Amino acid sequence: MSPRKYAPLIIGALLLTALLLLYFSRSVSWNWNRVNHSDGITPIEPAGGQRITQLSTDLYVNVSLPSADYARLVERTERFMLEYPHIQVDISNERNSAGRYEHLLTLSNQGTAPDVMLLDNGGVIPLAVKGLLKPVDSLMTGEVLTDQLPRLMETLKWNGYLWAVPYRINPYVVAWNKELLAEGGLSEPPKQWDAFQSVVEKITSARASLEPGQELYLMNFSPDELEQLLVWSNRMSGGKERLINLHALPDPLLNRLTWMQSAGKVSAIPSHRSTELNELIEQQRLLMLIMPWEELSGLSQSARSKLIVEQQDIHYPWLNGASFAISSSSPSESEAMLWIQEMTSPYSSLKDFEEGGKLPVRPSLYDQMRLITKSGDTPPYWWLEALSAKVQSADNMLPDPDWPKRWKDWSSAWRAAGGETEVFVQKIAAEEAEE
Repeated sequence: MSPRKYAPLIIGALLLTALLLLYFSRSVSWNWNRVNHSDGITPIEPAGGQRITQLSTDLYVNVSLPSADYARLVERTERFMLEYPHIQVDISNERNSAGRYEHLLTLSNQGTAPDVMLLDNGGVIPLAVKGLLKPVDSLMTGEVLTDQLPRLMETLKWNGYLWAVPYRINPYVVAWNKELLAEGGLSEPPKQWDAFQSVVEKITSARASLEPGQELYLMNFSPDELEQLLVWSNRMSGGKERLINLHALPDPLLNRLTWMQSAGKVSAIPSHRSTELNELIEQQRLLMLIMPWEELSGLSQSARSKLIVEQQDIHYPWLNGASFAISSSSPSESEAMLWIQEMTSPYSSLKDFEEGGKLPVRPSLYDQMRLITKSGDTPPYWWLEALSAKVQSADNMLPDPDWPKRWKDWSSAWRAAGGETEVFVQKIAAEEAEE
């Protein structure tokens, strides 16, 4: 048979094959590997046509806050997750702060620390020195950076970087009973130690015959607040003593404590027990007290009217505050930055003041605070000026990785002394002898 006779048969077979291929190609999904095997997640397809899958990120946050403050932070975090559904935040609260720094240090050394940690300001640089934190300079730029209190920011800087974002402040302030000062011949607080001694001698001499229960107290030292001793030391030395480094008790401080203990009584009332402090102030039985601003604002109006609050300086304004830091082992730095940004925004800070009376760390909010409050309990203008003043060299501690441990040891000794300064001095001396 001639090959020409096979040509129509071959062409027909080819046409039939092409028709079959066309039919089957319409019934088969050629995208099976990208869609049918995507674990049920439908890819997001941007305008450019490239398909991507939006992955979820787990962010772990650890804080230490009172219950009411923690509840507000949790509520704000829930709103954050609604706005950013791809970030799931697991937040935990350690109410008992004793041993918390050591616990976080252990986790950090193991590489299992939370992504975000709310740290006492004194614990930030020690962790940074150990290489356990990530810098946050990329978050603190532009208006965010300029809208900060300089005397808070400096203590969070080391080695040219910023290691945490300020969240809370409640600085200790110095106050005097104006009527007792008048009894000592002064209309304003004494500026030097010898002037303080003179006032005390005049007052105690005039009240030598007081009945039991009406004793005069020269100072209030709470056993739970080592901060009071540090501020008192700085105030009475004119800023010359660097007790903040917690290396040793300077001889001049020892002499002052010994003299005051012999000259009169010292009370030991925690700052939050306002009823007892109100009573001593109104009865003209407490000459000098050092307490956080929020607790001072919590005193009765009658008691506050009898006080002169020092305005020249705020000693160690960072000491009773906390900041957010990011662990060096965190795989979610961008998400951590975003969460911190939301939690420390001007809106969040203003809500914290409105709902909990917490002082903002942003200077721009203080004028707004005065507009929304009717109690007059917002800090006066001198307060903002003092916190915005040029940073003093004596403000901050040295970048010492062991500072938190010494703080814990000194706080334990101060607490065990129960307000008896001589007992505290003996305990510190004994610890120094053992080292």
